[in-house]
Amino acid sequence: MMQVQGIQHLNLLVRDVSRSQQFYCDILGFQKAFAKGNTVWLDAGGDLLGLSQGEPPPQSVNHFGFQVDEPAEVDAWMKQLDAHGVVPEKGPYDRSDGRSVYFRDPDGYLLEIFYVDPKVLSRI
Repeated sequence: MMQVQGIQHLNLLVRDVSRSQQFYCDILGFQKAFAKGNTVWLDAGGDLLGLSQGEPPPQSVNHFGFQVDEPAEVDAWMKQLDAHGVVPEKGPYDRSDGRSVYFRDPDGYLLEIFYVDPKVLSRI
């Protein structure tokens, strides 16, 4: 059976590429990889996040998440978000398989920073 290697990139339509780039780089620590046409590509830990000029569709995705290595990192990220005026949508909170915080980017996309306990994953 053929298999893909993973999700290499995600591309979002955003109202203001500069504003979104600032959010993802200044708050979440992404780095600009390159720009092509009306899209800026950001390095997100080896994966790419594309920000393309356009009107975001209503509720295009439920959410997407960024995994961290320890539950305390979720709280450290919450402090970083708070320092930049980002209000959590939910959390940080403990869940049955780890810890999470949900928040929105400037275009309303719901993002999650989460920790998943490896012991839980080994039982799946």
